[in-house]
Amino acid sequence: MANARSDLMGRVDDMFDRVWVLAALAAAVGKAPLPKEHGELLAASGLAEREGEGWRLRADYDAVLTGQTDPAAFPRRIAELLRQAADAAEGVTAPDRSDDAAYLADGHSSGQHMRLFLDALSDRTPGFAELLEHGSPRFLDVGTGVGAISAVVVERSPGARAVGLDVDPRALRLAGEYLAGLGLHDRVETRLQDVADLSESDAYDLVWFPLSVLGPETAEAALPRLRAALRPGGLLVAATVLTSDQGAGPDTGERDLHTAVARWRMSRAGIAPWGPGELSRRLSECGFEDVRSAGAPSGTVTLLTARVPSTRERAEGSGPPS
Repeated sequence: MANARSDLMGRVDDMFDRVWVLAALAAAVGKAPLPKEHGELLAASGLAEREGEGWRLRADYDAVLTGQTDPAAFPRRIAELLRQAADAAEGVTAPDRSDDAAYLADGHSSGQHMRLFLDALSDRTPGFAELLEHGSPRFLDVGTGVGAISAVVVERSPGARAVGLDVDPRALRLAGEYLAGLGLHDRVETRLQDVADLSESDAYDLVWFPLSVLGPETAEAALPRLRAALRPGGLLVAATVLTSDQGAGPDTGERDLHTAVARWRMSRAGIAPWGPGELSRRLSECGFEDVRSAGAPSGTVTLLTARVPSTRERAEGSGPPS
């Protein structure tokens, strides 16, 4: 028992130190020189460097964080994640307390990731580059948020038009402002609509389906509706933050720990915890074909692509549920 207590307390102390390193990183954004103890803490974690007699956040890291549209959004987001972790420790669930600036920063980050995704899909998915560059695709953006993903797609594809769905009125308010600021409000339509209620048929060439914003029941109900909404040969791009279908076991490494953390957070938030294998299976069972992985271009999100058959006969039940 004494050995178990010593081992447990040692592990707790180590994890506690990591939490404080994260807080110190957030507190260092845009600040130089850092107080001695603050700088030494980050230096011990490889996050800070000497500047004269003092310390500063590593220049390359500082450039990334201060180069954002709202540099203060990163510290606010870290603070919100730490509050969510504290809620989890006490067994309570609290709503997201992110302010509009942090929400917009998250959306901007999603747009940056989508640029990487489009490059990867153009390289790895037959016909995708041609569709974007020379076609006039109609794009459906599920869980559009502030509209940043739709904006990236229509900016990349001169002939594209987009429809963004979301169930959060605040998201659509911010999307309206964001898209107007980019001059794209006439090419991106936003709707206050649950994707599980989608009833269009043969309306889209490309669908973005991010599991990170969908509950299990919504995601399951959405798949046949999205298949019906896509034109023959249309492409669905699905995204999951999970890199595997299993959590961490007793002898697994850090990456599987990351997966286990993600799965628990998704479970607490009511998000569909489908890994790549389960997602692939569900797409195939729904009647999509050519289901394949496009890898993890951003390092944090796994992409799968799936097509509606180029020719199809709508058998009973193949259309959107009534």
